[in-house]
Amino acid sequence: MQRLTFAVFTALMTGTALMQAQSLLDTIRTPDKAVPVVNQTLSGTWLQELLNPGQAAGTGLLNLVTFQPDGTAISFASTNARSSAHGLWLRVGDRKFLQTMFLFNFDEARVLTTVTKVRVNVQLSPDGQTMNATAEVVVMDRAGRVLSTIPGGTYKGVRLSPEIPGDFYDFQKLP
Repeated sequence: MQRLTFAVFTALMTGTALMQAQSLLDTIRTPDKAVPVVNQTLSGTWLQELLNPGQAAGTGLLNLVTFQPDGTAISFASTNARSSAHGLWLRVGDRKFLQTMFLFNFDEARVLTTVTKVRVNVQLSPDGQTMNATAEVVVMDRAGRVLSTIPGGTYKGVRLSPEIPGDFYDFQKLP
């Protein structure tokens, strides 16, 4: 009985450790339900994890960004200390893109404190489903005077896909 209890306990702990090792970026998509999108464009909606220099993966700021086909982008971060970010993107090579985003930063009273410009180099994976990027952050005051430039930021992203709900095939049969 003790061996069985030990075996069950070990299996549960191993399963829990494996589940904890995955991040939201690893589990957000359901591959068997996803409709693949493979192309040489950023167009679409992505989930990203933004990391400051030296910050460990899994501790970064989550960000949803939609890249429009016309080269514009808008993103929303998982914080209320900043505005949505608006920007531009451009393909500059094979699976390589340049992106520049602009946003406002606020204090606790939601008073504008600084304006941020983020310059980004993006590398798209061969299958078009993930991205890696390096970023340079330029922080300015309201007059546009540069207060600091912070190189070395990074982010990883995963392309979000339409997914088939459980009743999809029944839905397709409806008139």
